[in-house]
Amino acid sequence: MKSDRCQNNCCQSGSCSMSSFMEAIYPVDRKRSGISLKEEGQARASSLPEIASLVELVKIESMTKEEAIYAADPYSIGSILREAEPFSGDHNDLGAPELLLGWCDDARSMRIFAEDLTYPLERAEALPGIAGMTLLREDEWLASGHLKEIYEEWIMQYAGLSGQRQPSIAWRERLLYRWKGYMETVLHHLDGKTLSVALISEIDIMKGHPREAEALSDLRDIQLEALFRAALACHRQGIEHRIEFLVPRSADPEGWNQGHDLIERVAEETLCHQRRAVTFSIGALVKADIDNDAAAGLARSADLIVLDCGGLSHLETAWPETVAEQLCSLSESIRKIRPRFPLRAAGLRNTADLPALCRAGFAEISVAAEYIPAFRLAAAQRELLERAEKGQSSIRLKG
Repeated sequence: MKSDRCQNNCCQSGSCSMSSFMEAIYPVDRKRSGISLKEEGQARASSLPEIASLVELVKIESMTKEEAIYAADPYSIGSILREAEPFSGDHNDLGAPELLLGWCDDARSMRIFAEDLTYPLERAEALPGIAGMTLLREDEWLASGHLKEIYEEWIMQYAGLSGQRQPSIAWRERLLYRWKGYMETVLHHLDGKTLSVALISEIDIMKGHPREAEALSDLRDIQLEALFRAALACHRQGIEHRIEFLVPRSADPEGWNQGHDLIERVAEETLCHQRRAVTFSIGALVKADIDNDAAAGLARSADLIVLDCGGLSHLETAWPETVAEQLCSLSESIRKIRPRFPLRAAGLRNTADLPALCRAGFAEISVAAEYIPAFRLAAAQRELLERAEKGQSSIRLKG
């Protein structure tokens, strides 16, 4: 019959479908002295009923939060969350997957950023467990989002004009203020968390056009002014944020300096005497194959470096050892210049890449929204494993 400990609706009269699973992950004679993180072939909870059982065991104090975290399957947690969503209550009545991930957030120190969210979610609490948001390709959003018509009308004036004539100021102002309104909404949903934004680096519709560079320069100017105006509006409403600007393709020192100077100039012209009202830093967005010396040079002037791993990270396979060695070498070159310099990896898709990043000293990652639950869980498991291997006592989580 249904066990007194099992509160899952999946259990039917006659037997509990969870019994064999719970016996596999939590043997009766298991010692409570710590987390056994090195067990080979350990079963992992990979369904909603199994996750619910883990949470229930924690509630009745038959399992620790740390043990529950390590017993869950990172590759399944995203689909489990989607499955549980129709049954979730309000923010004060979290379901089992949300509770488990909340424990993961308490257990880990690695900061996770949501990457390239095209539109802000309806509720601020719909972005739990993240340190902020990273926007790497606003040009893609402009070409497909709700500013598409205004953006295309503005950019086509560049494509159709000749000589020194400029596009309509009216279209520029419309694009600027609609963009500012969008960014203000993003900042409201972030509720004080960090926003990282890469300068637009290309305009697909203008590739090869004689005025491509001119249009790109103007678009970057609009992008920066829109964000500064949005941040200032939030400041006046009592909402403070930390803004990070990323200069793309920064391996070239001249390109980095130009991007840095543009950001400083637009900040000065837009904010004027209210410059201190908006807190921002300027970092570099670089490819994963950047030369070590170039990265070390950037570390001398940039506030942070974001490594774009989009072309390296694959869902099916983890990084080979050569990539892990390359990351360590890159990190060592940077840390020789600035020992505590912040490093962030972007474009990640596979949680199996985390060990290589941890060895290289990356304390921040940026992933697409669909992969965030998996990385929240996997990062917590990784840190618990490292603590266990160092012989540290099991941490006690909040709540």
